[in-house]
Amino acid sequence: MKIQFTAVVAVLGFGMVHAAAAATLPARAPGLWQSTTTVTGADGKPLPNATNVVTVSCVDPATDIKFFTSNGSSCTSLDISGSGTKYAINGSCTQRGKPVQIHETLDYASPQSVKLQAKVELPVGVVTVSSQLQWQGDCLAGMVPGDEGNIVSGAFSKADNINDSGNL
Repeated sequence: MKIQFTAVVAVLGFGMVHAAAAATLPARAPGLWQSTTTVTGADGKPLPNATNVVTVSCVDPATDIKFFTSNGSSCTSLDISGSGTKYAINGSCTQRGKPVQIHETLDYASPQSVKLQAKVELPVGVVTVSSQLQWQGDCLAGMVPGDEGNIVSGAFSKADNINDSGNL
């Protein structure tokens, strides 16, 4: 069974949550965030087209945690724990009707720099996601909070918005 990069990222949401307990996550600086992500399959090899994938998102206080918890996606329970600069999100989700376990760690170097490491336990094995998230400044012209996509020829190309009904 082939695992697609987008399917893994969708489960993470970049992450998931329906019910979070305990801690909350520190606020990231509002504005444009660039993520550089690599997804490694259960065989230990990067998935096709999933090495150093660069995406951008527009973050504000209302959308910040949604990027790590996907604002109630297909997860029945998640637990956020941690303090200071180190946090964990663990829980159970469903992807394409199959149970999935999520183990995500976040390391906040500063409000402008976050490292994400995640293990997603899928029926075919454990997939690992590594992402470096870096604040870039103000959101680009045409972006609204929650927008996700790419920069193509210097302009924002929207792929999704974390607030869209399909993501809730």
